[in-house]
Amino acid sequence: MAAATNELTVGFATALKTLKSDTKSLASNLVLGILAVAGCALVLASSSIPQAFLGTAVAGLAYLVILWLKRRSLRRVNRGRLLATYVSLRVVLAITAAGFYARVVPDSAAWSWAALGLTTIVVLQEPVLKRILGGKRQQAANLPGAAATPKRPFAAGNITRNTLAIIGLAVMLAVFRAPGWIVFILGLAQLVPVFRVLNYAFVSLAVSKRNYDRLPSLLKSHKPEFAVYYAALKGAEYQLGMWLPYLERLDRPFVVITKNPATVPVIARLTSAPVVSVMEGAVGALDRLVVPTLQAAYYVQGSPGNAAFQRYRKLTHIWLNHGDSDKEANFHPRHATYDKLFVCGEQGVARYATHGIDIPREKFELVGRPQVENIEFREDAIVPAEPTVLYAPTWQGGRPSTSYSSLPIGPEIVTALLARSATVVFRPHPLSYGIPADKKQVLKIHELLRKDAQTSGRKHVFGRAAEKDLDVAGCFNLSDALVTDVSSIASEYLASGKPFAMAAITSGGDAFLREFPTAQVAYVIEKDLSTLTPALEGLLGADPLAAKRADRRRYCLGDIIGPQAAEPFVEASLAIIDGVAAAKSSVG
Repeated sequence: MAAATNELTVGFATALKTLKSDTKSLASNLVLGILAVAGCALVLASSSIPQAFLGTAVAGLAYLVILWLKRRSLRRVNRGRLLATYVSLRVVLAITAAGFYARVVPDSAAWSWAALGLTTIVVLQEPVLKRILGGKRQQAANLPGAAATPKRPFAAGNITRNTLAIIGLAVMLAVFRAPGWIVFILGLAQLVPVFRVLNYAFVSLAVSKRNYDRLPSLLKSHKPEFAVYYAALKGAEYQLGMWLPYLERLDRPFVVITKNPATVPVIARLTSAPVVSVMEGAVGALDRLVVPTLQAAYYVQGSPGNAAFQRYRKLTHIWLNHGDSDKEANFHPRHATYDKLFVCGEQGVARYATHGIDIPREKFELVGRPQVENIEFREDAIVPAEPTVLYAPTWQGGRPSTSYSSLPIGPEIVTALLARSATVVFRPHPLSYGIPADKKQVLKIHELLRKDAQTSGRKHVFGRAAEKDLDVAGCFNLSDALVTDVSSIASEYLASGKPFAMAAITSGGDAFLREFPTAQVAYVIEKDLSTLTPALEGLLGADPLAAKRADRRRYCLGDIIGPQAAEPFVEASLAIIDGVAAAKSSVG
């Protein structure tokens, strides 16, 4: 009941926020429209140059406001939020600029009207171009025989930016009474990118059609024995990236099927296996990808969209997840719909029962955690007097109940570590950069470490050095201790034998320890920082939780860590794939 009430409250708040945003947008568009039309009317009806200047100034206010409102999109046109925006306003502004040019430089009237006429045509075709570019396409990569989708020559938003630039330049050239042929050349030049984008759009559509028609036969030739189905739009780099190397170790042909075409090039950079998208809206598009050789399907992300592929009951559907932690994503009721659940150790099984989710024991496979194979284990993990501490906060999650990130108190945690002469390795969750408040905290911590490095001489590791040059295992091996949140980072760090602290953000005290069992072997930092000092003393001092951590490591990660950590996963996977194939063969 409480959950339903909370969901209703959140939905109502979201609706109010949307209404407020829509009302604000409507009001601003109305004001801009009035300014642009009034200015245009003054220019076209002007009988003198001062009157034309006045009209242009009025319309110019609308122009400047558009530049301000779209300042981020104008700087980052590759984000796709600029094309076909303010179409009617830009048409009015183009007419205003042409009329102003004709009034101020009468000899160039024909040039100016021709140039801004071309600009108007470009503006008016933008919605059509946007629809063509957004059309459904069959994407495929790394699949022998499939035609490569051409790369977009540049962001289509440049076309919109060009029209705004020409309108502004036309007014400036008129003020300085420059010859009209100059603005006409600019008008002609803007057609080049339009034709290039149009060419890309039509060629890519043709390639898409050809790939769609040939895809079933190409996949049959490839003979994939299992598929990896991915239904999310963001996160493929780390969600799929952490599993693809181990799936490749199965040494069996496979295919990655992704629901969203935009993720194909991202995933293709992570693997040499074929990556294909589902043709959105096409009847039977997914059916065409399920070829007879497929035996199993893996899932690394808990999107409800996975159900579309789970309906193919001849396959064995295996839930992998992309991390092992006490987060809700590790014990969702939806997981009961999979045929097999691969978990690291007994803790992975217990989570479901603890949260009232009944899943038959035979559905679980204990496969350890392959990703810990490169983590160096210290039998006697003694923290030195001047330690290296990894601070690896998670992201804030999709809703308040899963907002485990300690980034809001991150600067205070890092400051306390620096006060204890620690060298800090700072590796935030990659999704934190997409959240303005979290990104601000990340940059604040970067600045703290940068300043301390200058004064203390300690070589802190952060930014690209920690997030790109090193992988997670590399950061673990570099550290003597860890500060993290409720995340798979804590579970995986158990493989190192070294001490770690966890931030209690969504709850605290005994409730936190009950809700997140891994915290029972961690030094807990409360959200109000009341336990920061004793937590760091235990973490960097006597480490009284060492023995408990060893027991928890086996319970959480299984018996095998180190270089052989991937073997249970490989063996369990091949047993399923080969077992299903043998069963099908005997039935046939």
